[in-house]
Amino acid sequence: MSTSKLTVTVPDELLRAAREAADGNLSAFVARAIRDQLLRDAMALYAEDSARIGDDLDDLYSAAEDDLCGN
Repeated sequence: MSTSKLTVTVPDELLRAAREAADGNLSAFVARAIRDQLLRDAMALYAEDSARIGDDLDDLYSAAEDDLCGN
């Protein structure tokens, strides 16, 4: 997997807490946090679509989850 450098601005206290939680690998911690948020967002969209459409979207959801998580 290729990587890209990223510059972000966050409050100092958030950065301190993230560095402590990252156990020495802030990049991996941030990548995991972004991946987790994307999955939560996808799950929320799935729930909304499922409620709106009323169809069984499990196959589509599983495929999206596999793609997002790299499985």
